[in-house]
Amino acid sequence: MNDRTDMVEREHCNKCLQWNNHAIVHTEKTSWQEELDDQRGIYIEGGDSWALMRCLGCDSVRLRHRHWFSEDSDEHGQPAIYTEFFPPSITRQKPQWRRQAFPFNAYLQSYNGLCDEIYGAMAIGAHRLATMGIRALVERLMIDQVGDQGRFEKNIEKFFDAGHVAPNQQAMFKDTLIEAGHAAMHRDFEPSADTVNTLLDTVEGILHAIYYAPMLADKVRKTIPPRVR
Repeated sequence: MNDRTDMVEREHCNKCLQWNNHAIVHTEKTSWQEELDDQRGIYIEGGDSWALMRCLGCDSVRLRHRHWFSEDSDEHGQPAIYTEFFPPSITRQKPQWRRQAFPFNAYLQSYNGLCDEIYGAMAIGAHRLATMGIRALVERLMIDQVGDQGRFEKNIEKFFDAGHVAPNQQAMFKDTLIEAGHAAMHRDFEPSADTVNTLLDTVEGILHAIYYAPMLADKVRKTIPPRVR
């Protein structure tokens, strides 16, 4: 069954990063039933509903899927209704400078792919996977800047020696950014969403300083009139 509707509902918008009114532009519903005991009338059933939603703030479109199964109940004994969104809900926007900093270099462009996978893991609540991805991103960044020194600890040491991390931030880089990824892989560390956001703030700040800030500084330099001698 399909239905066209003029309904409006409040949902979280991935682009606006807030709860906005959404127009329900199209819906689809299906249901099913399976008989387990014909004589006693015992059966199970379930259903799915899809809603195509358009944000009334930015016009972005998402698909909401709700589904239920008669044998999954909530605390009131009613069928539990599960909700999924496509694309998945996010709470953090990707920085725009990434697309400007890495467009013409195939190697640097691959940073975007890895960063997108980290954001994708965050969107579905896979925080350990996102943390492991951040550690992989840091290792790739270090090798790109100072080469592969053969051991992870040597890469960190060389990266510090090259001046990419200020002395008063080196402990945070090593004991937090690096150690979080290691703990997620080897010690069953389950980071929270806030922790992953903090790790991303740190690594994106380093990426910005190394790859994008010099581009901006060069543009500014070209606009400054030369000194008159």
